[in-house]
Amino acid sequence: MPQATWKIGLLHATLAIPGRTDHDEVVVTAEEIAATGLDYLALGHWHSAQTAKTKGVTYAYAGAPEPVAVDQDRAGKVLLVTLDDGAGAHVVKVEERTVGRTTFERRELDAATIESQPALIAKLKAGANPDLVLDIRLIGVRPDSLDVEPLEVEDALKGSFLRVRVRDVSQPALSEGVLPSAETIAGAFIRNVEGRIADLEASGDKLAEREAHELRDVLRLGRLLLAGEEVTL
Repeated sequence: MPQATWKIGLLHATLAIPGRTDHDEVVVTAEEIAATGLDYLALGHWHSAQTAKTKGVTYAYAGAPEPVAVDQDRAGKVLLVTLDDGAGAHVVKVEERTVGRTTFERRELDAATIESQPALIAKLKAGANPDLVLDIRLIGVRPDSLDVEPLEVEDALKGSFLRVRVRDVSQPALSEGVLPSAETIAGAFIRNVEGRIADLEASGDKLAEREAHELRDVLRLGRLLLAGEEVTL
């Protein structure tokens, strides 16, 4: 039989990354790839596209044809590999071709800029995309009047995106300005709750921080009730 002109390999394995791939079943190092003497090694396992070369051996991951996780910003591709020996040497050219339609987007919104839950839904719906997985985090300090229920927002946007996740990590503000007299119900309530919040936040304990976050919402609702506002629990 005639001797092979091109040496091509195919392997399902992960490229070694110290401290990250120690427990993977099949791991290959760049040195091992170089020692194969191949012209091209097609790798499978990673879901994100990657191309590299080591000592004359070109190797690449095509990745998944559609992204399957939020952190896979290099997925959704295939590779066009051209083998050229017209100039008397083996030249391997790898080109990416985008085929995936699914995209992921993480977005942080400052709660202070949101007027209401319906306004938030309208803002997000304006960017509707049936191929988009949208991950929203509400951050910052929110006004007392803002009441957002993440599950309701997700339900309202179901038909506008491939998937939507809404997380509210914003916090109600502490009281500003001159407080009501400590002899009043409002003044006693605010001082009592804010004193407890300060102690919990200063402790540095994770459970205490969670309780402090919950107490901030108690403070917000209490201020609204004491001001005669309607509150939905």
